Amino acid sequence: MITIVAAAVVFGVCLWVSRSASLGWMPKEEANRWVVATAFATVMATVAATAVGWWAAREEPDAPTSPAAAPPVERVVSQKATASGQGRVNQTGGNQNTPPSPVTGAGVGPVRVEQEAEASDSGSVNQVGADQHTRPGNDGQQS
Repeated sequence: MITIVAAAVVFGVCLWVSRSASLGWMPKEEANRWVVATAFATVMATVAATAVGWWAAREEPDAPTSPAAAPPVERVVSQKATASGQGRVNQTGGNQNTPPSPVTGAGVGPVRVEQEAEASDSGSVNQVGADQHTRPGNDGQQS
């Protein structure tokens, strides 16, 4: 907004000065004076808009002061697994035996979980839509 206002003010001032002041480089005919004055004012307004735009772009936006102001992160977990024979599948939609990440947060599960599994013979499937914490050496499977 500041850039637009500054450009408009510079354009108006430059147009007024070039039309009202008697400058030696201006043409004598009225129509040509308007063309040159408008071109001069346009160039000066562009220079001003570029400078003010650069200044405005370098300013950092204010960061949200509270976590409540941040938009919620939507997590979707979609898992599909097939195990057969002696095969085992272990899928975790969040963290597995690690501290929670900033995306998932502590104790925050996914918004939506879609799971589909098939197991045949001695195959086994373990699907967890959020975090999974097991004891060391225990992958959550029965032996």
